[in-house]
Amino acid sequence: MNEKDILKLAAKCGYPSQTALALKTEASGREYWRLIDKNKSVVLCFLDPQNGSHTQFIKIAKIFSDHEINSPKILDTFPELGITIQEDLGDLNLLEVADANNSLKLTLQCLDLLIEIQAIPNLKIPSLTRDDLVNQMNLFNDIFCNDFLDIKADSSTKKLIEKAADELSIQPQVNCHFDFERRNLILSELDEIFVIDFQDLSRGPIGIDLAGILLDHYRLADFDEMIKPLKYFQDRSSIDSSTDPFELLRWGGVQRNLRILGVLSRLYLNKGKDFRLRDMPLILKNLISVIPDNWICKEYLIEVIEPKLKNKLLML
Repeated sequence: MNEKDILKLAAKCGYPSQTALALKTEASGREYWRLIDKNKSVVLCFLDPQNGSHTQFIKIAKIFSDHEINSPKILDTFPELGITIQEDLGDLNLLEVADANNSLKLTLQCLDLLIEIQAIPNLKIPSLTRDDLVNQMNLFNDIFCNDFLDIKADSSTKKLIEKAADELSIQPQVNCHFDFERRNLILSELDEIFVIDFQDLSRGPIGIDLAGILLDHYRLADFDEMIKPLKYFQDRSSIDSSTDPFELLRWGGVQRNLRILGVLSRLYLNKGKDFRLRDMPLILKNLISVIPDNWICKEYLIEVIEPKLKNKLLML
């Protein structure tokens, strides 16, 4: 969609605007635009109705509102056009504002918000089964390795996937945002953190969202920096005091990073969208760093997959 198309849709929905500014496009196909009319602004989210709907997002938004979870208010919906009109929370996602001086403070605020989301009782949302988690991780072998890098996946990565599935199946199952990362966390003018893009909320392993916020896709993993946040999370969440929170993060991070490398590859191969390809080397490097040292697949990922990815991206 371009600005002219969005302005026409906005006017059709009763939101005539002077300007429409593109905010971001998601792997799901959702497009976010800021509609500006004089000194007022709202956010329009467009998803082609042939590719999906906003139904689940709207449902979760109401649940979050009822439980006082910081999230954007839904102002209007036009399902036949694939549009929701949302409160404008501003541009300050945590990728833009975190630095050495406020990083820990913001991270702990994010964990407070995550714990609130995890604790909402009796939600009728999908549950991530072991098969779901395995199928998502297999995107690494089937799409990232085979199709994107044109290399046959090594058997050691299959063993890693089985181990991760085993570990995740015994983790506490909680409400899981499934993409709880700095891109999807907005800092308000009052220094409160709001969560967005929560349409995939599911019951799933506690380590996946923990990895989302601590095993960042946009900076090199520093496990020493994770000690305080992990202790903070353990003290305030539902996990048992005898549980090692790093092990929760480790296997959540393995699942998440394997899955994301497959998803980004598929997005490029199927739809020609390359805006996240630049993130792949760091996602892979952080995956390697979180895998236990005695796993043979680390050597395979370092010696075979990393160079192959580097060469592939240089060719694009």
